Order: sequence, then C-alpha cells, then structure tokens
Amino acid sequence: MDAYVNGDKIDVLKKKGYDVTLLERVDRRDRVRQHEGRRAVQRRIKQGRYGDVVWGGGYLTTDEIERALVLGAQNHAGYFERIPLPHSTWERRRVHAFRIGAGNGKNRPAVCFLGGVHGREWGSSDILIYFAIRLLRAYRDRHGFKLGRHEVTAAQVRRLLETVDIVVLPLVNPDGRCFSMNRSAMWRKNRRPAPRGRPKSAGVDINRNFPFLWQFDRYFAPGVETGSKNPGDYETYIGPRPASEPETRNVIWLLDRFPNIRYMVDLHSYGEAILHSWGSDENQSKDPRMNFRNRAYDGQRGRLNDDVYREYFPPRDRKAAVEIARRMAAAIRVVRGRKYQVKPSVGLYPTAGATDDYAYSRHFVDPKKGRIIPLTVEWGRSHASTPFHPPYPEMRKVMREVSAGLLAVCLGARQGAR
Repeated sequence: MDAYVNGDKIDVLKKKGYDVTLLERVDRRDRVRQHEGRRAVQRRIKQGRYGDVVWGGGYLTTDEIERALVLGAQNHAGYFERIPLPHSTWERRRVHAFRIGAGNGKNRPAVCFLGGVHGREWGSSDILIYFAIRLLRAYRDRHGFKLGRHEVTAAQVRRLLETVDIVVLPLVNPDGRCFSMNRSAMWRKNRRPAPRGRPKSAGVDINRNFPFLWQFDRYFAPGVETGSKNPGDYETYIGPRPASEPETRNVIWLLDRFPNIRYMVDLHSYGEAILHSWGSDENQSKDPRMNFRNRAYDGQRGRLNDDVYREYFPPRDRKAAVEIARRMAAAIRVVRGRKYQVKPSVGLYPTAGATDDYAYSRHFVDPKKGRIIPLTVEWGRSHASTPFHPPYPEMRKVMREVSAGLLAVCLGARQGAR
C-alpha cells in the first residue's frame, strides 16, 4: 500500500513489524525553500540589508519582522506607531503590531490587516511589511509608486495616511513561523507545549481558537468537522478552550484597542481567492432569527446545499463585503492579470473559531463594539511546487498584487467614511 505518512510515524510502523520503503520525500521542495531562506539571510547580513524586504532577498525571519517594526518607528516618527501586544507567546516572544497614520480624528476610520496566523504561510508577513514600507517611504518622500501595472499617486498616499488609520499585525504566530522555517516546513499551528505524556502533540491552530461557535460538536450538524479536539491533530486542533492561546488574545486585544476598525483582512495561502462572511454556513438575508446565537439551531449548522440552516447576513453588510472584495480583486488583477475569485468563506469548507467570523460576529454579541467587515485573502497559486511558500521571485509578484488589493481596502474605508 502506498501512503503519505509523517516521518515520526515511520519508526512506529517499523516497530509494529511493517516493512516500510521510502518512495518519495514529499517535503523535499519545502526543504529547498528552508535552505534558500537560510542562505538569503546570510546574504542580507553580509550586504548590510538584514530585514530589507523591499530588496527582495528571501523570506524574512521572525527576528527580521520585529526589526522592521523597530526601523519603522525610527525612520518614520510621527506617522508610524509601534504597538506592544499584551501577551507573550509560549516561547516567550513579544509580539508587536503597528499603526500607520498622520494625526488622528474622532470619526477617522481604520482598517486592520493580519498575517502569519499559520506558521507555514511565510509570505503573508512579507506582504504586510512590503506594503507598509512602500507606503511609508512614499509618504515621507512625497511621491507615488507602482505595483506592476497598478499606479498609486502621491495624492492618494497623502490622503490615506492623513485620513485613515492602517493597523497591521504582520506576524500573529511567530513561534509557528520560526518552527516552520527552521524545522518542519509544513507546520501550521502555534507552539503550545504538548500535554503531559503526549510529546508529539504540541500546538493549537490559531484560526480555530477564536470564540465563535468554538465548540463545534455542539453547534454543527453531526459529521461536519470544522476542527479537531485531539491535541495530536497535526492541522486543526482547536485548543483546550476558546481564546486559550496568547496569539488569539493578542488579535482580540488589537480589535478592542481600535474600535474605529471598519474592515479587516486576514492573509492566508493559497488559492487566489477573496473570502467574505460567513464560514459557518451558507448565507441568507431573509430570516434574522436563523443566526449563530439562536440555540434552536444547534446541531444543524454546516451542512451545505440544504434548507435546514443558513447564516443570516444582513443585506447592507453583504453588499459592503462583496463590494470591497470586488474592489480588491480588481486592483489585484491590474498588477499582472491574476484573477482572484470572490466568494463566501464557506465556499472552501465550513469553519468555526476563525478570525473572520469572530471579527464580524462581535457587534452582534456586543452592540457596543463596532461593525467590522472582514475578508480572508488566500494568496498564491494552488499548482505551485510549494504553494504555502513559493519561490521568492514568485512571492515578490504576489507581494505587489496583494499590496494593490490592500490599498483598495484602505481607499474603500476612506470613501465609506465620508
């Protein structure tokens, strides 16, 4: 029998008496990406360009991303604020976000961009650092810039920084990124210590740990798996309780810290898609009673193409989400012709405890919280040899196109506030 199996399971099979013949190392190309990354860091250090993502010498390390934020505060004082987040990671890393904006105002809207929720998706953080550097330098030098065939004028840059707060958390999960770049390239989760007696069961999937329908076996129909309650699950362990992880709580804190956030974009890979709410089930805009808070529908969610349950999506919010997603897709397409598909998050598969649904659900649970229209971007081509972290020349192109999409979100927030 041919099978895909984690490396640590091969010894287990052999101890149980099975003959195991290694046919292929499916992570061979991912190991090449790791090796390329280490060589690129050494080149950057030698040439004095450590942490310079605009130069384009390979994926940034966890330390370089933090260094980029320090340089941002040093080089762009007055319109760059480095924000320490309250919760250190399991490996005791201190995480920072930042705000780009000149001045402030009572009715000033904000957008929030997240990256690096999953360890193996290296490019998300690089996109956000690249986006920030291009915007900051253009504002400082009073000029515009180009992203492929997409042109950003100096006037647009100035208006954005002087009328919108751009809040960015470039690396939600630094422990997972570090482990992926140096140890196991396909590592997705954080590095929560393994439970006693289960040394192979480290980590929680941050994108299943948010307090939205977290206890999926209660809220979803039988057989609908939106995550795993098994700590040993390599991909989607939901954690011991909602918001149990410091990385999750940092995101929640940031959304609370900026109640003026109107749009949020969470960057992931891969598939060239822009996803809007909901991820729990298909949408409907006719029956407000059919919603995630109504216990009468517990045990019925998540089955697609049925009429038993569909998540209520107010028409105004659906219009806003689809409109901003289409603007983003149009801007991305201008850069080099890539077509990102706009669709509901559930179009991938039903989810619970994810960043986007949590962000959108907040104002239903607590009317004092502002309404946030979230998007999830799945950047990158699915047929790439290493789609979670493509070769860096290709990643550079992705950085430009997604940056154009992020600018479209910022412009949309500004226009919506007028």
